[in-house]
Amino acid sequence: MNYVEVQAQVAQWMNRSDLTGMIPDFIALAEERMNRDLRTRSMETNLAATPIVDGAITPASDVLDVKLIWPSGSDSNPLKAQALEAVVASDADGVPTVYAWRGSDLVFDGGGSVEGVLYTRIPALDAAATNWISQNAASLYLFGALAEAKLYVGDDAGAQTWITRFMDGIDQLNGNDNRKAGPLVARAR
Repeated sequence: MNYVEVQAQVAQWMNRSDLTGMIPDFIALAEERMNRDLRTRSMETNLAATPIVDGAITPASDVLDVKLIWPSGSDSNPLKAQALEAVVASDADGVPTVYAWRGSDLVFDGGGSVEGVLYTRIPALDAAATNWISQNAASLYLFGALAEAKLYVGDDAGAQTWITRFMDGIDQLNGNDNRKAGPLVARAR
């Protein structure tokens, strides 16, 4: 489904011509929620070996989160996320062991370079015309936009219905990816 088709579907389900001009905002707000709540393989991108400069790296502007990050050449030793205060307070040199976000930068307790897997933002439907959500789970756009429309008109009960359907879809996508990743296996240390 493309952007125009999503807008038409939302308009049809809203059945309110007085809100047609707001549909792009409702879709953008639904995308904002998706970017906060979804973490799937379709959002993953590889971080090639990147040198740590002055204790930090600056990922691309579309990066939302870290899935896994490790010192270059040592993918069996993933770094642990820590509070920024803990990372900044550590005076560790050498290979990093922890990281934290500082604004749009990732800061580390060591040097060298890092590699990893990062989560990126869902391409905005209004700019891309289609994206992996509109092609594979277009109902998320419908449910999310309808929830925003109901909130906009002050229909909290109606909004809750659509929020529930939207979050069920989010949970299903996140769950499907977890199942495809295989079972969790406990390893002895």
